[in-house]
Amino acid sequence: MALSRNREFRAIAVAEALSVIGDQLSRVALALLVFERTRSAGLSGLTYALTYLPTVAGGFLLSSLADRRPRRELSVAIDAMRAAIVLTMALPGMPFAVLCCLVAASSFLSGPYTAARLALLRDVLPQEQYGAGMAVRQSLSQGGQLVGFAAGGFIATAFDPATCLIVDGLTFTTAALVVRLFVRARPATTTERARGGTASTIAFIWQSPARRAILLSTVTGVFLTAPKALAAPLVFDMGLHGGWTGIFMASEGIFAVVALAFFARLVKADRYPRIFPIVCLAPCVPLLLVFTIGNPFLIVLAFGLSGALWAVLTVVAASSFADLLPNEQRGRGMGIAGSMNATAQGVGAFLAGVLADRIGAASSISLVGLTGLLVALIPALLWLSAPLPDDRAEAVTVS
Repeated sequence: MALSRNREFRAIAVAEALSVIGDQLSRVALALLVFERTRSAGLSGLTYALTYLPTVAGGFLLSSLADRRPRRELSVAIDAMRAAIVLTMALPGMPFAVLCCLVAASSFLSGPYTAARLALLRDVLPQEQYGAGMAVRQSLSQGGQLVGFAAGGFIATAFDPATCLIVDGLTFTTAALVVRLFVRARPATTTERARGGTASTIAFIWQSPARRAILLSTVTGVFLTAPKALAAPLVFDMGLHGGWTGIFMASEGIFAVVALAFFARLVKADRYPRIFPIVCLAPCVPLLLVFTIGNPFLIVLAFGLSGALWAVLTVVAASSFADLLPNEQRGRGMGIAGSMNATAQGVGAFLAGVLADRIGAASSISLVGLTGLLVALIPALLWLSAPLPDDRAEAVTVS
């Protein structure tokens, strides 16, 4: 397989998997810590949201760096800065309020990081391999979530949150070294269009119904993050052992790794435009019956199916979006979309927690799943009405 022989692609994929493992270790540790202290699903959801919400500010304010600066160097620098942040978080006696501020700072840097990595991946892979590359990358990312969530519950209870944070810092450091050593340096994109502001890129995206549909599909993260955000409250409501928290959180990764392996083999990139409306709607469907389920294994099944379908949506949307963006705006465009998705997850985590305090975790997950299904109709219908071939031709011509 051509992808497996591409050293640069291997380095990027491994580096992102390492970063994801560390992130999930921190998230599950913080979720358990806050809920154990407060027994509040709202505060637990808010803490989880802090790992996502500031991303939108970083994406909108700093994503242009991915077009104005060499993408490899920017990616390495951000990984190094995030390593320093999380290692500072691990210092003994760190006040919880300061810890939350540092979490937000790390999340802020995720915006330009996402822009640089997604644009760099398109630099490394030719157009015909980008879809398969995104599927492999997403599969490794989901595998990283699986490892991180599964290990996070054990480490946070057997040791302490500081241990999770130290491991997180080491993963960021290793990721920076891997990219620095094995990815070739490339010059920055320095055209006049790249010098435009974020507003000009948003306007460019909004001009096209197809690009607009993909951007709006990122909003579904508001609803699809509920299973992970409410895993700890759901375990408590069901009277289960705390170890189920990590299992519920990890189920998304387990199913996604398997689903993406088959998806990459069976579905070629030229079919992505046909299935985009379907994959917009599908991830919310397994969540609809969660409020009726009392068996934890069936909860794992519902969460896993939803997560697997969400991973497929991510691959289809990101691959299609990269094709519709010229290279000189690809960094900002991908950064804006990635930041919106991360922020949507943060907002969803907080709102799901607030709702769960009132009607319970299981009912909240089903309710947000139904709402998400209705909201996903907007990008699905917009995509069906879009003159897609013209949009793609425009992007390829510009680039």
